Amino acid sequence: MRRLFVAAVILGSAGILSTAAFGQTAPVSGQAFAPFMGTYQLPTGDIILVSRMGVTDEVARPYFLDWQTGRYGYLTAREADRFTATASAKPDAVVQTDVIFSRNSAGAVDALTITESGMPARRASRVMRYTDREVVFKNGDVTLAATLRMPPGKGQFPAIVLVHGSGPGERPQISLMNSFFAGLGLAVLTYDKRGCGGSGGDWKKVDLDVLAQDALAGVRWLKSQPGIDAKRVGVWGISQGGWITPLAGSLDEGVGFVINSSGPATSLRRQDSYNTANTLRYSGLNDDVIALVVKGLNTLYDFGQGKASADAVDEIMNQGRAYPEIKDLILPPARQITPEAMYAKQKIGDPAWFFHLNPDNDALTPYKRLTCPVLVTYGRLDFTVPVEESEKLLAAIQAESRRKNLTVAVIADSGHGYLRMQEAQPMNPIAPMSISRAYFASIETWLRANRVIAPTRQPAGNRGVH
Repeated sequence: MRRLFVAAVILGSAGILSTAAFGQTAPVSGQAFAPFMGTYQLPTGDIILVSRMGVTDEVARPYFLDWQTGRYGYLTAREADRFTATASAKPDAVVQTDVIFSRNSAGAVDALTITESGMPARRASRVMRYTDREVVFKNGDVTLAATLRMPPGKGQFPAIVLVHGSGPGERPQISLMNSFFAGLGLAVLTYDKRGCGGSGGDWKKVDLDVLAQDALAGVRWLKSQPGIDAKRVGVWGISQGGWITPLAGSLDEGVGFVINSSGPATSLRRQDSYNTANTLRYSGLNDDVIALVVKGLNTLYDFGQGKASADAVDEIMNQGRAYPEIKDLILPPARQITPEAMYAKQKIGDPAWFFHLNPDNDALTPYKRLTCPVLVTYGRLDFTVPVEESEKLLAAIQAESRRKNLTVAVIADSGHGYLRMQEAQPMNPIAPMSISRAYFASIETWLRANRVIAPTRQPAGNRGVH
């Protein structure tokens, strides 16, 4: 990852979900962990979610989320039915949580007992809060593999399509958001990004408008399904998905609502330059070196779009060789910089995004065209996105009298996603890891205010979010 001037390109445009970015260790296969995955209800009514998360199924890791305490943690197997989570992502960190699963007479997992530091043991029984069905839908000649999660009972349910960040993306990446929205009573459609998992096509060769059409194909498919209220079908996206969802809503007035989480209101170029500068600054590099790296990135962006010569790239690389502290970021000769070569070395993230995405794509025009309700959430501690700048750009659109449908929420304790981050070290989550209650509460409150879901909380759902 620290090869080429791409350190920040991978971080910035890769659409990092903060929950998937920290503490990667050996994954546990979905098949091996499947017996434990599901929702478990405490006597209080609060839910403990057990699932897997990762950009792709290959790297997905088991985790738990305790909605009562907000505690989130990656699970490591200790015995056949016993897993533990540490206080932080560090391998040698002290164990903070112990989860022991129990089985019924037929051998099926039916409950768990969770013990967290400083709290008594709590037992939660497995509950079926929804049904999952494997489905496919098409965008032109591309078939996308998906899962439709339906709430129990009959009726015309609101529904939502979940959109990945950049780079590869399969359904485990957004398992937590899937369960969150399902817990609020929405039908949820999650799909493997084109070229990933069971989906056709190739995300490495298309711009945002094609990815927006993939999301719209999901919306149209959902609207055709029995039990779905076609007037209440919307989209949620994270990071790059936060660029895609407003674009999708602006292209089709049939989209009922739009939620953008951590998607900048700036261009890709501006966001990546901002992320690059922050990443290198937190690494201790001085402003002169950072300015040179950013200049190199901008030259690389233009090279990928045919607006800068190979000589221009090689020249900026030669300048960089004078600084030993960035030697690992120096590119090979420009003639060797091809999408094929870059993707061959980097499986996660989007190291060659500047070849297939327009770095100067206008992020604001979609907001000016949207007529449905729109929610944009940012984390104040997000070092990868120019939050204040994005907030000001969207505020200017909000100021227009006909744009009262746009809501912007800046979450004080979160970063790029929904984990709580450290104030002094925003590249790292707090320990023990936990979710930002305000992030989830802002979405739920907004959905209720816009009558996507019932205006008052029902007994079921993601208890403990507030």
